[in-house]
Amino acid sequence: MEALVDEGRIRSLGVSNFRVSDLQRLLGFARIPPVVNQVEGHPQLLQPRLRDFCSSSGIQIMSYSPLVSISEDWLLQS
Repeated sequence: MEALVDEGRIRSLGVSNFRVSDLQRLLGFARIPPVVNQVEGHPQLLQPRLRDFCSSSGIQIMSYSPLVSISEDWLLQS
């Protein structure tokens, strides 16, 4: 993927669902660090440790959230 940046075919790299430990490992060998980490985020899943790490590492957070939560109750009612 870094070669695509070098060739000018893409401008930046991103990752998704990386935890702090995953990002630490990646940053240990990546020549071009990710610009963004797309992770699940909503009022019940704030992930402050991940957000702090990304902020201090210059990585933006892009949050996604499921539109609905599927629970067993919902499945039984259907």
